Amino acid sequence: MNGISITWTQLLFAAGVVIAIYVAELLLFLTKSRRRPAEDNADLLADLDTLRDEVAVLRRELAALRARVEEQAGDSRQTEPESAYSQAIRLARQGLDSAAVAAGCGISRGEAELIVALYRASNRSL
Repeated sequence: MNGISITWTQLLFAAGVVIAIYVAELLLFLTKSRRRPAEDNADLLADLDTLRDEVAVLRRELAALRARVEEQAGDSRQTEPESAYSQAIRLARQGLDSAAVAAGCGISRGEAELIVALYRASNRSL
């Protein structure tokens, strides 16, 4: 055994250096891990603000679309074609005779006479 001889003090010193390196590495890792969540939180908060802004824009667009749909629904209710009988009633209220009502609405003369008679009777009772 004429080779290299290591004393206990040298071995203890080498073990101390290795442990010090591992402790330094652990501290460095912990420091980086503490910074990372803070940076991630900042990124997440920025993303959250962006999403909130997008939701606000979408809500405004949705409200505008709802208003347009309601407006169009109101317009369609006002512009619905008048039925032949509704038109006949309107003409009878205006005082037209049964022949004019039948010709103007496309209903039979008997139906027109009935409508005119009903509305003449209701006008007399008022």
